Amino acid sequence: MRSVFPAVPLAALLLLFTVADAHPFTGDGCASGACTDCHSLTRDEAVKILGSTVDNVLSVGPSPVNGLWEVDVVKAGKRLPLYVNFSKEYVITGQILQMSTRKNLTESRILSMNRIDVSQIPLSGAIVVGKKDARRRIIVFDDPNCPHCAKLHETTKEIVAKNPDVAFFVRPFPRKNDRPTHEKALSIVCAGTIRALEDGFAGKPLPKGECGSKAVDESIRIAQRFNIRLTPTMIFPDGRVVPGALSADAILSLLDEGAEAPQPKK
Repeated sequence: MRSVFPAVPLAALLLLFTVADAHPFTGDGCASGACTDCHSLTRDEAVKILGSTVDNVLSVGPSPVNGLWEVDVVKAGKRLPLYVNFSKEYVITGQILQMSTRKNLTESRILSMNRIDVSQIPLSGAIVVGKKDARRRIIVFDDPNCPHCAKLHETTKEIVAKNPDVAFFVRPFPRKNDRPTHEKALSIVCAGTIRALEDGFAGKPLPKGECGSKAVDESIRIAQRFNIRLTPTMIFPDGRVVPGALSADAILSLLDEGAEAPQPKK
């Protein structure tokens, strides 16, 4: 989740603003009380409205914007919110941006809805950037041939230098499951050093990995289990799965949001 807004379909935003300005409070006295005094949307109604466009409707609740319901759904194995206006005539698939904080509320909700159990990801065999006993630990799935992973690596070093309570546990693996990258990742794991990780990013020759570690194969299985397809992908302490080479500020902001979450187990 970046500090700048991602691209959002103009039509979605225009529809969002139109709904917000429409004031669908048409009942007597409705505007003087809570919106839900006059408007309701049940899960069964949401199922009927959305039909086959989603795989399942999980729940219905108020959205951050007056005049809209937030409907949590499952689509193609992913959980996400959709928005239905109070007249039940419009379904909005765009993103809600809070202008006062410059925060993408929809993106934050998606990250929260798709948390995973970090205790299911062992830290053995990971390359540690920072202190192993750091209070806040982020697991990173890297492909040693990925330039964006190399970029994130430089950011992680910047973060731990200024924040000793933060550490990154890097699990190198072949994103495309090819043999040369598998061997390269194994070489890094067997060396167990940041230098080997950086040499791998730089394309320098590495000694053959002959330590017998199963960490790379384990990373492949974990990535498949949690549908991690992009590199780099970070797993935050509270289970949020965040792909991409984010800025230091964005990473620290996400950490602050989940400050009370449990930490990964060693």
